Amino acid sequence: MPLRPVLIHERPPRQASLLSSVQLEQLLHLSTGHVNILPHLAILQYQESFYTVTGHPGTWGVVGYGRRQRSPEEALNGTAQAGRALVYLHSHNFVHTEVSGASLESLIATERGKHIKLADLSTCTPMSSDERVLWKQIGNDLAFLACLLFYLATGQELARAGIENAPATLQPFIERALRRQYATVQEMLADLMLQPAMPTPGPLKYSCGQATHPGLKRSRNEDVVVSLTLEDGQPPAGFYLVADGMGGHEAGDLASNIVKQAVTDQLARIRTSPELLRAHLGAEGTLSELLTQTIQQANRTLFQYAQKQGSSMGATVTAALVVGDLAIVANVGDSRTYLLREGRLEQLTQDHSLVARLVDVGMIAPHEARTHPQRNQIYRCLGHRPDIEVDIFTRQLQGGDILLLCSDGLWGMVEDAEICRILKEVDTPQQACDALVEAANNAGGEDNIGVIVVKLEGVGENIPALSMRWSSA
Repeated sequence: MPLRPVLIHERPPRQASLLSSVQLEQLLHLSTGHVNILPHLAILQYQESFYTVTGHPGTWGVVGYGRRQRSPEEALNGTAQAGRALVYLHSHNFVHTEVSGASLESLIATERGKHIKLADLSTCTPMSSDERVLWKQIGNDLAFLACLLFYLATGQELARAGIENAPATLQPFIERALRRQYATVQEMLADLMLQPAMPTPGPLKYSCGQATHPGLKRSRNEDVVVSLTLEDGQPPAGFYLVADGMGGHEAGDLASNIVKQAVTDQLARIRTSPELLRAHLGAEGTLSELLTQTIQQANRTLFQYAQKQGSSMGATVTAALVVGDLAIVANVGDSRTYLLREGRLEQLTQDHSLVARLVDVGMIAPHEARTHPQRNQIYRCLGHRPDIEVDIFTRQLQGGDILLLCSDGLWGMVEDAEICRILKEVDTPQQACDALVEAANNAGGEDNIGVIVVKLEGVGENIPALSMRWSSA
C-alpha cells in the first residue's frame, strides 16, 4: 500500500476534563477549515499521553525549537497568524487553553518559517457558559499570544526572561495582553494591525575588525577568523567566521585551518563573481541554505581528514552572512555571535554545551555557567560526524548595530557587561577587537582568543569595493 507521511505530536494529558468523542470529531473537522491550522487526521489517547496525527506539511520546523529570532515585523505577522486561528476556534466555541512554553511545541512553521500553524488541537476545550471561567479562558489565549510574540521576537521564553528583552516597539502589545487590557483576541489583533509601519532602514555599509591571540597559557593558537566584505554595488554583502579548533597537540590548530580553507574555497567564487551571491538576494531561505551548506561542507572536509588520520580533531564555529540589512547567523558548538543595539548586548546564538542545557532547564543560573566544572563540555562540533546540524538565526539590522563573533576564549574570560562597555566606548571595529583581546588576557588569558567586530552604518563616504582577509596565528 502507498505510504502517507504524517506528523505525530505527543503530550501528557492536561488537567482539564477529557474531550468527548463528539468534541473530538468537531475539532478534527475544524482543523481543515483554517489556513493557520494543520489538518488533523486523528487525536488519540494511549496510556498516559495524547497523540495528535496531522498531515505532513513538507518543509517545517517547531516554532519553539532552535531559538530563531525574527524581526519585529516577522514576529507581529506570525503572532497575527496564530491569533486568527484562535479567533476561528472561538467562533466555533473552543479555546486553546495552554500558555506555558510547552504550548510552543504545538506550533509549527512551514514554507521556510513564513507561516505559523497550530498543529495540536487536543489542547482545546469548549468555551464555558460561566462568564468568570470564560474570562479566564480568553485571558489564557491572550497570554498565549503574548508569549508567542515575545518568543518570535527574542528566541526566549517569556517565563525565563524579562519583558524588557523584547524590542521596545513590541513591549506594549505583550504588556496589554498579559494585563487583560484586551477584551478579546480580535481586539488584540486589531491593535497589532494598527501598529505603524516601521521605517525601512536605509542602505548600510560595513566596517570590520578582527584579531586572534594564543592567550597567556597556550603556546599554539587554534582559533582562526575569516572576514569577507563585498561592497561594489547594492546591497552590500559580508561573510564573517570564527572557528575554534580542538584535539590537542597540533590537531586543534590543523582542524581550525581545515575549516578556514574549506570555507574560503566554498566562497572563492563569490569573491571573483559577486553577482552569484546577489542572485540569492531577497530569498532568506536561500541565504540560510547557502550558509548552512558552506558549514556542512567544511564539516565533511574535516571529518574525512580526521578519519584518514585516525584523529578526533574537531572545531566549533560561528558565522554571519550579512546581505543588505539582513543577517543570517549560524553556529555549531560554543563559539558565539552577539548583537549590540542601542546599548544592549544580546547573544544571538545558542551554545551547544552541557552547561547551556543546564541553564535552559533551570538547573543552574546563567552566572554559574561561567565557573561550572563541566563548562568546556560540548555536544555538537564540526568534524566528529559526517553530517552536522547547523543552527540558523535571522535578524534585521539597522544603522548603529554592531555584530561580535568570538570564541570561548573571549566570552569565557570577560563578562558580557564588560564586553558591552568596550564595544560602546571604542571608536573603530579594529580598536574594539584589540581591546577585547587585551581584556581577555588581563582576565587570565586561559584560552586562545578569536574575535571579529562588524559595525553597520548608514551609507556615507565610499569605501573599498572589495576586501578579504583572514588570520590564523
